[in-house]
Amino acid sequence: MSLRDRAIGSLLFFTGMRACDIAELRLSSVDWDADVIRLTQQKTGQPLEIPLRATVGNAVWDYLTLERPESPDDHLFLGASRPHRPFKAGAVWCHAARIYQAAGIRQRGGDRRGSHLFRHHLATSFLGGGVPWPTISQTVGHTDPKSLQPYLHADIAHLRQSGLSIGAFPVREGVFDR
Repeated sequence: MSLRDRAIGSLLFFTGMRACDIAELRLSSVDWDADVIRLTQQKTGQPLEIPLRATVGNAVWDYLTLERPESPDDHLFLGASRPHRPFKAGAVWCHAARIYQAAGIRQRGGDRRGSHLFRHHLATSFLGGGVPWPTISQTVGHTDPKSLQPYLHADIAHLRQSGLSIGAFPVREGVFDR
């Protein structure tokens, strides 16, 4: 796996950024002194500030200093072939699929391998850990906290809390006998 794959994978896994936002990152988006990534989201047009964890920062730094082609273009991620053009969101998807392949997961036909699965994982992990909805929404760049609803189907801990006891429903004797 390349340093670019590692940097993109770290951004996907630890920040939950959208592929289109990763593709649009500029060199100036990373504030190394303040340890933050600043961007304007492509989908919402809203500004977003994400903490730059050491794991992510190190992966991005390695890519920038050891592998990124020299170019006057200020996009963070550039194609390896000349001319070195900025990434499109689809290229981020391809790198995500390469990460799944390297990990040996999601390789059967029909398995989803896109970058959105990383966002889904981050949001459901936060939900499972009791992080408040507004904080999760802010982290993944949602403008409406209700937009977390699609992530709830995988939040087993909270689904268990909302389950109803069968004792609340009258059932005839012997229905559940084998």
